[in-house]
Amino acid sequence: MAILENISLAPYSAFGTGGTCRYFWQPESIEEIATELPRFAGTPFYLLGAGSNSLVSDTPWPGMVMQFGNLATCEETESGFICGAGVLNSDLAQRARDRSQQGAAWMYRLPGQLGATIRMNARCYGGEISQCIDQVKTVTPSGEIKTYEVTNSTRTNVFRGYKDTIFMTNQEIVVQCSIRLQPGPLEPIVSLMEKIEKDRVSKGHFDFPTCGCVFKNEYAPEVSVSSGLLLELAGSKSLHKPRARVSEKHANFIFNHNGASSEEILELSIEMRERVWSEFGVWLAYEMELLGDFPAALLKQFQEQRPPAYRHARLAEARARFQSQGGRI
Repeated sequence: MAILENISLAPYSAFGTGGTCRYFWQPESIEEIATELPRFAGTPFYLLGAGSNSLVSDTPWPGMVMQFGNLATCEETESGFICGAGVLNSDLAQRARDRSQQGAAWMYRLPGQLGATIRMNARCYGGEISQCIDQVKTVTPSGEIKTYEVTNSTRTNVFRGYKDTIFMTNQEIVVQCSIRLQPGPLEPIVSLMEKIEKDRVSKGHFDFPTCGCVFKNEYAPEVSVSSGLLLELAGSKSLHKPRARVSEKHANFIFNHNGASSEEILELSIEMRERVWSEFGVWLAYEMELLGDFPAALLKQFQEQRPPAYRHARLAEARARFQSQGGRI
């Protein structure tokens, strides 16, 4: 086991921001995690996959950061793959395409690693990770290796809903998964991946460093409009800081335009949420997670919760716009 000290986290962050950490650990096996993790009991630590869906603090982190770049094994099985938590989503999609297996194409060009994708039950382009998982391995803080068999009868015990799983609250670390896919014709798989590529490029997803969508979509019946459209209609695309700005192509994206700090990005996201609240009475939930220490005042704003105060007439207009665009933004 090699643990590095005083490592800058910016190269491991999708936003390209982040201070240093006292210890930096890239475990090479599940067994290593199970053996060594209990030795760090009492040491503050957090997990960092590919750095997507996260905002890493600029403040030096006095504890441990665990990064899964070395847990990227991908073993073929008859019905799919057994993958380490560090396998990139897009790599899995391409491996499945090469075997003409359906069920993973929606993950093409999706930033991040499988461990985090499972932890948060990611979804996009009509797919959701819960649909193709039949086993998850985790390691508990005490070093116990646990296996969750995911069947039709137990799936909702593990994957509880949109961006909600048992692993977001039980402190267990997702380290491996079994993916079950279906054989199928190659043409629709390639077609979907090409469509995804074109769509992400058209929205500027790769133009500047970004964590992806900042806010979860709001699926309450009174809303039923993507957060990106709510943000756009609320005028969020005009918001910016000196070195960070909202994407002009997709209002749920913040770009690190020129060496932004994490605090700038967080402040900008808070302004975006306030715009939607003022215009629609919808209090958006963050998809972006904070890693490390942030100023207390900003953290309080990030964690704030407000009950809905729906402005129904404005929301009806937004729904009509959303439906006219085919439910896309």
